[in-house]
This record gives sequence, structure tokens and C-alpha cells, in this order.
Amino acid sequence: MLSRVAESLFWLGRNVERAESIARILDVSYTRAMDLYSRDDGRYERLWRSVMQCGGFVAEPKPSAPGIAAHEALAHCVFDRGNSNSIVSAIHIARTNALGIRAELTTELWVVINVLYLSVEGQSLRSALREGPARFLRRVCESTQALAGVADATLSHGDVWRFLQAGRFLERAFMTARMLQAIEVEHEPWHESQRLLEMCCASEPFVHDMRFDPEPRDALAFIALAADCPRSLRFSFRELGNALHGISDNREGTFGTEPERRLGKLCARLDFASADELFAPGVNIFARDTVAEIVALSGDVETAYFPRLPIGIGNL
Repeated sequence: MLSRVAESLFWLGRNVERAESIARILDVSYTRAMDLYSRDDGRYERLWRSVMQCGGFVAEPKPSAPGIAAHEALAHCVFDRGNSNSIVSAIHIARTNALGIRAELTTELWVVINVLYLSVEGQSLRSALREGPARFLRRVCESTQALAGVADATLSHGDVWRFLQAGRFLERAFMTARMLQAIEVEHEPWHESQRLLEMCCASEPFVHDMRFDPEPRDALAFIALAADCPRSLRFSFRELGNALHGISDNREGTFGTEPERRLGKLCARLDFASADELFAPGVNIFARDTVAEIVALSGDVETAYFPRLPIGIGNL
């Protein structure tokens, strides 16, 4: 496979996953802000600040008037074309990458990508607010989730699918770690833990897994360590490892590339450490370090599979 094709697949997977995660974070937070948060106690501002931090946005909302924090967050996180992390930008990048490798994709997958792109391009902040942000954001979530399902169902599970999976699960782990870093739950009421679980699509799996009255630390441990929850760090790293070992054809449990080595260390840490050990320095520090490792892992993948080779001019 050409490295440019592999790179386009990787970034296609990452940007679709990013759009889905940002849409879900906004949807959950918007609904909960309407129901549970007073604009007078400071928690409303902290909620929208955490939303911006989850997506890695530098700007922060300034809730100087009722409703303006939510509107500013929606404008910046969804429709700001100058912001590469916004939903509109992520879907545009995903479609651009898909367009460049159209021959590698199935017709069904291309149609889903194109329909998602046209749907988002046809919206604006005003139309989304008029329709209701929750309805628009849930459409984005459903479309991006459908895209993952169509890819699994129609692509041959060879290297094309594996590079798509690698981008998808690396981004999922990255966004989960960003949520753990941005949202303080240990000293907050339970509804903050519930918001975090819902943002990670882990609320119902968590309820099914728990056999006692949960504490905030239990929710954090579940998001980090649950082996069977599709949004947990541990699950995401395992699926990323499956994709990378499939690409390199190295036996699982070994490593032959730098990405596999770094990922193996991350997986071992989550497989053999308890939640108390992981969070001993502080949840924020654990999440910050994990984010840094994922960024380094992404760089390792790019170096290993998408090298920027210098062109020799030679003697003229």
C-alpha cells in the first residue's frame, strides 16, 4: 500500500471519530446544562470550560449573559472553520482524505461520508439553534457511528480497514483521556460523574457492571480500565494494537516497530495496575501523561508508516 493512501485512511478514521466525540460531548453537556446547572453558582461556567478543554480548544466561553456560554461553545466547537478541531473542520478533513483515496473505499462507505459532509455543510449556528442543538448533534453522532458500521460491514478487513481502525481507536483513546483530564468528578456531585460516563457512552455498561452504590472513583476506573467497554482506554488500546499488529504482521505480545513498543507499554500499564495505582498521583496527572503518550504514539505511527523522505537532487 502506498504511504499516502495509508495516511489518508488513518486521518479519515481519526477525524470521523473526533467529530463523533465532540458532538456527543456537546450534546450531553448541553442537555445537562439545561436541566441541572444554575448560572449563579459557577458550575455552569465550569461545565462549558470543561467542554472546550475536552476538545483541546484554546478559547474558552465567556458566559456574560444567559445562554451565551452554550452558544459560544457551539459556534467554536461545531462551526468554526478556522478551528481544526471543530466538527465542520473534522468532517471536511475526513471527506478530503476520502476523496483522495476514493478507489480504496466501497461505494456504501463513500456515500455515508459524502452525505454526512453535505448535511453538516448545509447547517449554520442559527439553523442548528432554531432546530435545537440536541437534534443536530445527535444526527452527527448517528451518522459517524453509521460510518464505522458500514466500514466494518463492507470493507475487506485487510490493511485498508486496519489503517482506518488505527486512526479511529487512537483518536478514541485520545478523546477519552482528554475527558478524564478536563472534567473533575472526585469532589463534585454524582451528576458530574454521570455526565462523564454519558460522554464516554459508558453510562449503561457501567450500571450493568456495578453491584454496589458507586463512587466517582469507580466511574473513573471504569472509563480507564473496563476491558469490554468500547470507549475505555484499555479497550481502545487493545483494538489499536490489533490493527497495528495486523499491519506489521508481527505476532501479538511482541513488537517490531516503535508504535507497537510504545503501545505495548501503555497496554501493560492498564492490564496490570489497579485504579488506585494509576490515579495515585492524581487523576488529572494520569490523564495528562496518557494524552502525552498518545500524542507521541501518533507521531510514532506517522514516522513508521508515512515517512517524509528527502528528495536527493544529485549532481547536475
